[in-house]
Amino acid sequence: MTSPTTKPADKTPSPPTKRWQVKLTHPLERSKVVFSSVSEKRARAFVENRYPRGEEAYLESPSGKTESYQAERTGPYGEDADQWADFDPASYVPPEQAPPPGEAAWADQEA
Repeated sequence: MTSPTTKPADKTPSPPTKRWQVKLTHPLERSKVVFSSVSEKRARAFVENRYPRGEEAYLESPSGKTESYQAERTGPYGEDADQWADFDPASYVPPEQAPPPGEAAWADQEA
């Protein structure tokens, strides 16, 4: 028999505290969290659905690893590449500050 001041052992697990975070990359909004979840699958789906064109936002894992998603990602010479890739938010340059596309020797050109 337990006394009224003694609580029985609670067997329910505590909620997870580590979260996957989706953060903005633009220098004016750098590191602003726009979505957070304990589920990696839901966090990746959020990025794929909301930011399919590239690095407007990136995914940060609970361990601190960062990745970005781009539906039509290409490799350094225009070849197809994995849609998810490592990402360094500190070196990101927004499109309005980046050099115009097509200035590289290997870029696609229309005759």
